[in-house]
Amino acid sequence: MAEETQGLKDRNLQKYYEALLALYAMPGWKFVTEDLQKIYDAGNSLEGISSMEELHFRRGQIDILKQIVAQPVVVRAAYDLMLAEDNE
Repeated sequence: MAEETQGLKDRNLQKYYEALLALYAMPGWKFVTEDLQKIYDAGNSLEGISSMEELHFRRGQIDILKQIVAQPVVVRAAYDLMLAEDNE
């Protein structure tokens, strides 16, 4: 991994990001995110919502699902940004 040779100045932070990126590369993570994407797709509608409370609850569920599925992209971007800043 090229990032390991460049490295962050904060080694604990580097280990944290590398551990997360390794997790996201595992087949199990891909299966989980595929399942969560299916749940997101199924729940991303107003069908079956009969009250404002249910609407707000559904909105919260959808927001959480989006955050989990987007984690690999967010973590990679943050890690790359820190690498660039440390190597300036």
